[in-house]
Amino acid sequence: MSFDFTASFLFLPLFGFVIGLLVSMFGGGGGGLYVPLLTLLFNVPIQVAVATSLASIIPTTIFGAYAHHKQGNINVPIGLIFGITGILGTLIGVYFSTLIPSFILSKLFGILAIILVIPILFRKKKKENKHSDNPDDLKIINLEKVSISSIFGLLSGIMAGLFGVSGTLPVIIGLFILGFPANMVIGTSVFVLFFNAISGLFGHLAVGHVNFLLIILLGGSAAIGALIGPKLLKKIKTDVLDKVFKIFVISLTILMGLMMIIK
Repeated sequence: MSFDFTASFLFLPLFGFVIGLLVSMFGGGGGGLYVPLLTLLFNVPIQVAVATSLASIIPTTIFGAYAHHKQGNINVPIGLIFGITGILGTLIGVYFSTLIPSFILSKLFGILAIILVIPILFRKKKKENKHSDNPDDLKIINLEKVSISSIFGLLSGIMAGLFGVSGTLPVIIGLFILGFPANMVIGTSVFVLFFNAISGLFGHLAVGHVNFLLIILLGGSAAIGALIGPKLLKKIKTDVLDKVFKIFVISLTILMGLMMIIK
């Protein structure tokens, strides 16, 4: 799948840095930003944008997860459950991405993004009911946690493979349902989405959707931003972070979703 390279692509490193900075502070890998950016501003075919997004997510999540781990923001056992089931979901998503036309895929992306915002609107109530004051309770692994993690991990992977969006929203929603505070939701989601990106990229390599020049321009600068983000995050108070996180996710997701629907 080919397209013309233009001088405007030289601005991609700037966008990549900003996205890497933001997603490492607010969770995820950046796919929900990469795909609309490439398709709406740079006219990249959505299948290529999806593959480029997944590849760019890899350095973002590696550097972001490393920085978050140093801050103690990652629950590794729960993250592994999300990640392993996400791999299966990603491969399913990649397969269906080859069967769905580009214009339909764009609109599906927008519709699903807006739908998945709805549970976040009720997050405060869930947190009050589920969140424990004892940090050790978050380390306990039981059947309920495994089930919730597996379901949302699978859904996250399907979104990653199908839309190249890293699958952030299902992971964030699942972690909040499990009762994790905002800083651990952010850190663990960055860790989880590395698995989605790796498996999704290999799937798209197999079907020929990858453009390595775009990956270098976007992914390299995103990794630098991802290293800086957690350091800035540490300076934000927990209650302020919680409010900003909710506003950021809801507003940006709805905006991007609407733009993809009306494109």
